[in-house]
Amino acid sequence: MREATKGGGWWEKIWGSKIHSFSMFSFINGTTTVVVWLGGIGTGRGPNNEKILCSCAALTNEAKMITVVKYVMRCVFEDAKNAPPPIEKLTAEGMVSVLWKGEGSLVEDLLHSMTPHLEPNLLIDLKSNIQAHDPSGSDNIETALRKLRDELRNFPCSKKCRHDAAADLIHIYAYTKVFFKIRKYKSVTSPPVYISPLDLGPKYADKMGSGFQEYCKTYGENYCLGQLIYWYSQMNADPDCRLVRARKGCLSLPDFSSYYAKTQKPLREHYSLRTVRFMMSRMEKEPQRPWPKDRIWLFKSNPKFFGSPMLDAVLNKCPLDKEMMHWLKTRPAVFQG
Repeated sequence: MREATKGGGWWEKIWGSKIHSFSMFSFINGTTTVVVWLGGIGTGRGPNNEKILCSCAALTNEAKMITVVKYVMRCVFEDAKNAPPPIEKLTAEGMVSVLWKGEGSLVEDLLHSMTPHLEPNLLIDLKSNIQAHDPSGSDNIETALRKLRDELRNFPCSKKCRHDAAADLIHIYAYTKVFFKIRKYKSVTSPPVYISPLDLGPKYADKMGSGFQEYCKTYGENYCLGQLIYWYSQMNADPDCRLVRARKGCLSLPDFSSYYAKTQKPLREHYSLRTVRFMMSRMEKEPQRPWPKDRIWLFKSNPKFFGSPMLDAVLNKCPLDKEMMHWLKTRPAVFQG
């Protein structure tokens, strides 16, 4: 990894500099300044503004992270220098593809979720307007999303379909400036290691028996990305699984299926004024924290891309977009169920 980042490596290509590159990682673990990155030593501020000094434990965790990431990259690419970045910043054309017209795009997911809940004539008109507002070849993806937002708010809502909630989500997407595509590496399984009860301690003797047990470690497609983000904690064997839980809301926005029931039953949770206020409070006051799973929101387990206004604010070192938040706070309610 050290070799892979030397002399204009892929982290610089994504983020512009090594220091700036770590903004996303500090965003995940709740700190505002990174303490250690590939041998860089300094001080930082924690989530409660406390001063953090580099410690031997931090350097040890960093060394472990570098070792295991280099191992996986060598297994996949033979030479770690040949490894592409685990994430890629989307271009304007790429954003149009993932948000508007590509296979599995944001708009396609929206239509899939809302089709059972919309009258055929309204659905035909909506699809026609989506084609008419196609932002391909221009920089008007934000304008196109705003028009779609306003159109959704005109559709009748019920306890089974909340077009107004989907409009709020479209609004948040419209104000997201940067999106990243996750580049999945090939899964790797390590050669077998043979473990005896003596390797683990006396209490495992009854569970394992007297013989050796064969163990192989499988490194998933997003293992390296999880390791790079959770470099400061080496106690988790599957950081990619931890990343899936941690990015919900703060990095990956909810799925439209959150607002459309798949059965005749109402939605599992209400998209109430209380829910909206909680969402805005989390966005403004605790942007690094995941959104709770006991609310209305559902998330894709393997999203093709990610991005959020909260991540934009961290990358640009600025507050959340005031215009975006003002609209969410002042737009009139269209459903009182």
